Amino acid sequence: MFDELASGVSSVAAPDIERAFETSHAMFAMFVFVGPGIVALVIEPLIFLAADRYPRAWFIRGGLTAMSLASFASGLAPGPFALAAATSVLWLAIGASSSLAQATLMDRDPDNRAKTLARWTLLGLIGDLCAPAILAVMAIAGLTWREGYMSVGALVGVWAIVAWLTPIDTPRETEESEEPTRGLLATLRDVLRDRTLVVWLFGLALCDLLDEILVVFATIHVRDGLGGGQLWQSAIVATLIASGAIGLVVLERLLKKHDESRLLVAFSAACAVAVGAWIAAPNLVASLVLVIPVGATATVLYPLVASRVFAQRPEESGAVLAASHLFTPLGLALPFLIGALADHAGTYAALAVLVAQPVGLIVLVKVTAARKLDD
Repeated sequence: MFDELASGVSSVAAPDIERAFETSHAMFAMFVFVGPGIVALVIEPLIFLAADRYPRAWFIRGGLTAMSLASFASGLAPGPFALAAATSVLWLAIGASSSLAQATLMDRDPDNRAKTLARWTLLGLIGDLCAPAILAVMAIAGLTWREGYMSVGALVGVWAIVAWLTPIDTPRETEESEEPTRGLLATLRDVLRDRTLVVWLFGLALCDLLDEILVVFATIHVRDGLGGGQLWQSAIVATLIASGAIGLVVLERLLKKHDESRLLVAFSAACAVAVGAWIAAPNLVASLVLVIPVGATATVLYPLVASRVFAQRPEESGAVLAASHLFTPLGLALPFLIGALADHAGTYAALAVLVAQPVGLIVLVKVTAARKLDD
């Protein structure tokens, strides 16, 4: 939850940060997404591979501490380069704490991965919902996005202290240590030979489109395309997140009776239609209403895809996270390219690109089924 809250501040406050540093849409994406993403591309895989061999509690506690400090640094950043540096540390901290905590849950209950991920995503949405709520309250009080970052830093700092004082029982700490038989890079190469894993890692990369990228460009679209102020921007994002929570609750119930592949296709198709209708909304009220089915269908796609990813390499969840960086360049390029498209063709064109996620996932399901790459 706290990782979503920390990253959510930059997403919701994107228009204000752009104005404060006088950057274009594309340059904002470069500082907040691309730069930190390059740092994560180099360092995170080593962290994740090491987490399969050493106690994960170390990574989780250290990540929470670094997340708190990086949030304070982001709030105090004097310029875009300083913000990019702080955000880079923030991304690494989120990976070391949140991503590895999620991977540990996948190891503990392999028979209920999708259900666990649905609940995990729901908790993350609480953090996403808190971000616009905090900024809306601060806007009324005359405060800025800087105070938002520092508020998150304080909250995560308290949680980090609790984590250091509380025993964290993870599978890696209860197992007897063994001498590694392969080096870290050799392990990564072995994992990347898994064709099914690589296919669904690409699907997981597509899920970035209707996550933070959607939030960022939705707020910019509300401001530039529909003329809405910060309260309307926060309302759209809050509605998107709240409807996503409803979708996750429904998903958990549907998983008891329906196949994951069929659910993935059904939700993807509905999502593509919902996004198209929302983009065509003529005014702020219509946009607020039509964003509800977008959130309800888009949010459930991540747990369904991530479940497939972790299922490919049981007991090697850290290596799976490391392998996911194969598509990090795609993730880095997309925000910049979409930002550039928004600069030249407007936010309507930029948002239309996001339909590639649900359409792409449908294609992946059909292709992998045809080639018998699925489990």
